[in-house]
Amino acid sequence: MTDVQTFVLLLKTLPRDWRAVLDRRLQPLGLSQAKWQPLLYLYRENAPRTQTEIADYLDIESPTLVRQLDRLAADGWIERKSCPGDRRARHVVLTARAKKVCAEIDALAMEARKQLLGDITAAELRQCLDVLQRVHATAARLLALPLAASEPPKAALTKSAKAGEKTPARVSAKPASKTASKSLRI
Repeated sequence: MTDVQTFVLLLKTLPRDWRAVLDRRLQPLGLSQAKWQPLLYLYRENAPRTQTEIADYLDIESPTLVRQLDRLAADGWIERKSCPGDRRARHVVLTARAKKVCAEIDALAMEARKQLLGDITAAELRQCLDVLQRVHATAARLLALPLAASEPPKAALTKSAKAGEKTPARVSAKPASKTASKSLRI
C-alpha cells in the first residue's frame, strides 16, 4: 500500500476507531453511539437545536435521526419543543437527567482524547492539522468548481488504467471532511 493509500485509509478508519474507543467507555452507562452522539452535541452546543441541525451535524438522514430522537425521548433523555416563529420546526433540548449524564460523557470523551493523543507532541499535532487543513482547502476548491473542471484530464485516467491502477472514484458534492472534522471533535 502506498503512503497516499494509507493516508486515505486512515482518514476513513480513524474516526470510526475513535468512536469505538468512546463507545467502549460508555457501555457501562448503557449508551450506544446512536444515543451519545446527539446527546453530546446538544450538551456542547448548550442551546436548543432543530432536528435538521442535529441531522446535519451527525451527517445522517432526517428519518434516521427522527427514529433516534424518538428513542431518546421515550427513554427520558430529550424533549422536543416548538420553535418560536416556525411551527414546522422542533427544538430538541436535553432533560435534567441527560445534562448530568452528559457531563460524565464529556469527561470520558476528554479522557479518551488525552489517551489517544498522549504520544503525539504539540508540534506533531500542529503539523498534522496543517496537512489536513490544506487537503480540506483543496477539496473545498475542487468542489466549488464545475464538475468538468474538477475532474482529472482524460489522458491521466487512461495512463492510470494502463498502469494497472484503479481509476479515481467521482467525488461527491458533499465534502468528506465535514464528517471527519465533526468526528474528531469527540
